[in-house]
Formats: sequence, C-alpha cells, structure tokens
Amino acid sequence: MREEIRQAFYQNSRLYLDGEGGRLREMSGPEYAVLFPEERKARFNGRVGRLVSVDVTGTVATAKAEIQMPDRGARYLDVFLLKKIAGEWKIVSKSAHRIDAPGQARKVLLVVSNADHYPGSKINTGNNFPELAYTYDAFRRAGYTVDFVSPEGGAVPLEMINTSDPLLKRHLYDSDFMWALAHTRPVASVRAGDYAGIVFSGGGAAILGIPENTALQDIARRIYEDQGGVVAAICQGTEGLVNLKLKDGSYLIEGKTMTSFPDAFLNQQSPIFKAYPFSMQQSIARRGGKFTHGENGKGHVEVDGRLVTGMNWESSSGVAQAMIRLFEQKG
Repeated sequence: MREEIRQAFYQNSRLYLDGEGGRLREMSGPEYAVLFPEERKARFNGRVGRLVSVDVTGTVATAKAEIQMPDRGARYLDVFLLKKIAGEWKIVSKSAHRIDAPGQARKVLLVVSNADHYPGSKINTGNNFPELAYTYDAFRRAGYTVDFVSPEGGAVPLEMINTSDPLLKRHLYDSDFMWALAHTRPVASVRAGDYAGIVFSGGGAAILGIPENTALQDIARRIYEDQGGVVAAICQGTEGLVNLKLKDGSYLIEGKTMTSFPDAFLNQQSPIFKAYPFSMQQSIARRGGKFTHGENGKGHVEVDGRLVTGMNWESSSGVAQAMIRLFEQKG
C-alpha cells in the first residue's frame, strides 16, 4: 500500500494538511506514504472513500474525494491537483478539509434511468430532478453517502427543473451533485454489499429500462433479503419494484401496503399519457400490493417493514427520513 501511494504522487509534490492546534502541516508525497505501514496492507483501516468529482483540461486535472472516518466522527474532503508527466498522471498537490460527521459511514444507492424518450414517440422524458435533489439532500444532511446508478452509467436526462425552488436551484448549481448525475455508475460496477438501502427514483424515465433490469433487481434483493437493508421507491420509481422477486419466488411487494402516483391524479389528456398510457397503481395491484394514496400535491409516505414508498416528489424527503429511521433502529 505504501508503495502504491508513493507512486501516485510526483516526487516533488506538496501536501498541505491540518496539524495539531490548527497549524498547517506540510509534507511531500513520499513523506505522506510513510504514514501507511506496509504490514497493514489489505486490512480495512476504518476509512470509507468515494470520488466526488474530476475535471480534466489537457494535461492538468483537479479531483475531489470524500473520506469518511466514522471512528473519529469525521469526514475529510480531499482536493487534488494532478499533472500528466511522461505519460502518467501524478498528484502534484493535495489539501484537505475536515468536517464533523456522524459515527457511521452508511451508503445509499439512488437508481436513475438512461431513457430520454417514450418508446415510439418524440416525447422527451427524464428523471425527476426534485426527487433526486430532495432525497439526496436529506441523506447528506444526515451524514450518508449517496451513489447514483443507472443501467448504462454516465449522464442521465432530467425533468421538472424549477429554479424558483431554493433547494433545487442550489443543487442545480452544485458542481459536485451535477457531476454525480453526469457520471452515474453503471449497474455492472455496483456491489450490493456496500449499501444499506436503495431508492428507485421517479420521473417518466423510471418506467423505462429499470423494471426489466435483472441486475438492478438482484442488487435490490440482496440489499433487502441478504443484508436486512431497506428498499424504497418514489412515484413512478415503484415500477422498478414490480418484478422484484425474493429467494422463495414471491414478489417483494406482494401483500405490502404502498403508495405511488394514483390513476385519479393522472392527466389522461396529456400528450405523454396518449403516447404511452401507464398506471403505477395497476402495476402494484397486479403484483398483490395494497395501494393507498394521499392528497394531490402533498407528501404521502408508506412504510411496511423495510419497504418505503412515496406518492410524489413532495414525498422525497419523507421517504429518506423514513429510511434513516429504519437504519438507526437496526443500529
């Protein structure tokens, strides 16, 4: 491990870190590598990391990473400056900022779709931006890590962006949040064992390419059944659950009380419905789910065991909060 870290840094690189008493601690890359004993290689050191963003311009790049240390109640944001030298990328500078964080490093997976048009039409569709922003915000405020996954990976289409909403405006211009949506993880790269819960988000795109994705279903099943984790869905995202079977062959939603966007609130005269008529309510009933809903334009969340569902985008924060309560009950 020490040698791998040393090779990542340029020999004359400089690191600017926080030292004792708030004093600046400066060292070189090779000096930093010495802090990681070779005999502890391949042992878990209690740190949980993720890449937050990367920006490449020619032969220079900047990168940001998040390192969680739950045993220390801390989260570090590391910022790197890289340079391509003799054909290899090297870190030439690094600095970090410490943030107090909860004593846990749980991760949640948010499922999004790559679909951008309804089948057989020119009508655009996308992932519901308010659902993504409000769900993400609630988890991040509670100290959870959120990863986005899509069948193909990469950038995903978005809908319902409203910059009059302060939270949506803040996230639209949050470069780290938008980088994550532009670089979603392909489903093939995701390990179910890394996540405490999974959320199938909504938007018209959620009914396309997600319900029939067996790899996503397997990840959700493993999180729910093998790890005792939480499965959730918001609005059209419930369609991602209708084909999900447990080990005994039964459908996960069978006999479960749940919600989604009801037929009564659908605008059946809209071009979207005429081009691609669809009913989440009927899909749930077909699999034996017990459908319920609340008032249009207001949040409504149902919790049945470790299944959490939200009726509409207004339910997004409520879904996240319900999941967090279940995580904390488990300990």
